[in-house]
Amino acid sequence: MRTLRIVPHLRSSVVEEMPVDQALLFTSERGDADVSLYAGREVAPFSWRALLRALRHPDLELLEVAEPLWTAEWVRALRYVVLARLVRPRRRVAVATYAIENLDARERLRRLGHRPVLGPLASRLAVLATGVSMLLLDAVVFGTTGAAENHRRVFGPALRRTRHAVLPPRIGPCSVCGPVDTDGPREPIVLFLGAPSARKGFDGLMAAWARSGAAGRGRRLVVCDPEGDRAHPDLPVGVTVRVAPPRAEIHDLLRTAAVVAMPSVRRPGWREQIGLPLVEGLAHGCRVLTTTETGLAGDLDDHPRVVLTAPGDVEDLAAGLRRALDAPSTGTSRYRGYTKAEVVAWWLDAVGR
Repeated sequence: MRTLRIVPHLRSSVVEEMPVDQALLFTSERGDADVSLYAGREVAPFSWRALLRALRHPDLELLEVAEPLWTAEWVRALRYVVLARLVRPRRRVAVATYAIENLDARERLRRLGHRPVLGPLASRLAVLATGVSMLLLDAVVFGTTGAAENHRRVFGPALRRTRHAVLPPRIGPCSVCGPVDTDGPREPIVLFLGAPSARKGFDGLMAAWARSGAAGRGRRLVVCDPEGDRAHPDLPVGVTVRVAPPRAEIHDLLRTAAVVAMPSVRRPGWREQIGLPLVEGLAHGCRVLTTTETGLAGDLDDHPRVVLTAPGDVEDLAAGLRRALDAPSTGTSRYRGYTKAEVVAWWLDAVGR
């Protein structure tokens, strides 16, 4: 075990992308986490005993923790870092993070917004404390250009003392399915993967689907709801919901569907970071319909299989649906993505391990 990763929310894709020689501890599981994937991998629930045992592993070189702008998780991560320093005082374990937060850092760290005097002071202190604590990091990888710009605007001085780079996620082929035919015929299906929530643009997608006329031309929209505890009344014609489908079924759908839709919109205190459905759709050869809110929008603006729309604009989203379903994927892109193993290799090289 050369690296240890602590994640706040375990999901199937995190396990699928695990590099060799990495161990993983998780503090909670997402609805799509498939326990059958854990077999033969060093994946376990977090406990202080498990962390202490992992930190004492003789081959451990790097600890990956949650990013600083995820405040609650970052406070926990600081405890992990302190413990690592105490356990390994002579052969120090390097500390790294993969940062994808796309919401303005000052807004993300805003405190006591209802207090006109104390609020600005508390917010400035939160920004200062976060910047100082980032000096504990040995290396940072940003998952999008937008995330890098966001952090540099606010934490530039701290980052100048830390090795960092922009390494957006690899978008194909899928590590489970392997290469797929991106030019062959596809089922006339649009996939919506994840919780059908307001911030993911679900209501807008339903309205745009009804206006697009896609159902009248034999198209279908399949919603894969990982939780399955929500009611879905009055769905438009052509829309079906699959409750908590197993991971294997998700891969089957991605290999055959034409489009993955992820029309995220900004909400108070939240902005789309990378958008896993976007990455998985492209990795399986799907066209992707999204909005300019996603953190990868700037990196993928020239990608032939990506259709960008204005967030919250139902008419633009309906037009985007028609383009995504009908337009062929032609052309090339400047985009280059990186696997998790390549990110870990960059970290180890950056810290001289």
